[in-house]
Amino acid sequence: MVMELLILTMVFGCVFMVVLFALPQKTEMDIRERLTPLSAGKRKKGLFVKFLGLFAPVNNLLAFKGMRRQVERNLFSAGSAMNVNEYLALKELLMLFTPLLAVFIFGPKLAPHWLILALAFGFILPGFWLRHRIAARQKAITRALPEIIDLLNLAVGAGLDFMIALGKVLERAQANPLIEELREVYQETKVGKTKSEALKSMARRINLPDVSSFVRTLVQAEKMGTSISDVLRIQSEQARMWRFQRGERQALKAPIKLLLPLVFFILPVVMIIVGGPILLQFLTSGPFTQ
Repeated sequence: MVMELLILTMVFGCVFMVVLFALPQKTEMDIRERLTPLSAGKRKKGLFVKFLGLFAPVNNLLAFKGMRRQVERNLFSAGSAMNVNEYLALKELLMLFTPLLAVFIFGPKLAPHWLILALAFGFILPGFWLRHRIAARQKAITRALPEIIDLLNLAVGAGLDFMIALGKVLERAQANPLIEELREVYQETKVGKTKSEALKSMARRINLPDVSSFVRTLVQAEKMGTSISDVLRIQSEQARMWRFQRGERQALKAPIKLLLPLVFFILPVVMIIVGGPILLQFLTSGPFTQ
């Protein structure tokens, strides 16, 4: 009897330990993987980014907190899957690769100052790429914002809650950077964030005045109890007005941008076409022929 009780106690203890330590941890992990596939900063990484991850741990030794925060904000704004350490690893690899490429192209007798220039080019090249990607992503978000607000306005005006309306828009809208960000907002609210917190996180990631104004207005409307449909309609009109004003500014800048090629490329050709025959006639029939 005592032996049977001891065996049952041991079996119960083993089962209890398995349930206590193995199952809750695995269940929590599975829940997080299901609910947060697109949480902020967890975008799907490609093969090249995974390759950079092999060298990324070295950059944990760098303690420039201000620089790391700025790079992190820029990577979020660009929608990149890289983290700060992977981005720094990209810089370091390019700093090694560009001098080697210069030596391979121009030969081993290349002057040292050209190697230094190649090294500096490898250091600043990721910064140019990141700024270009941020500008392109923000431009795409700015162009898509009025249409997305219109879709949300139609869904909310039909009587749907804002988050349900957002889910319907995400199902039917074409893929673009703004849809990706709104999908992250939708997933974050499923994890447990409030709508206001998720929208504010999106505004910080995008770092665009139009989106920040849109988010700030929605948050204030929720606090004050204002009609979301009216807010969305006003925001749509305002976003379209801002986009029209940006187009006008770009149109006003066009003559100034055309001045340089006009003076240095088009005007000399016109002078040659118009004045060339006159100059040739003057040289053949003028005093220089005597």
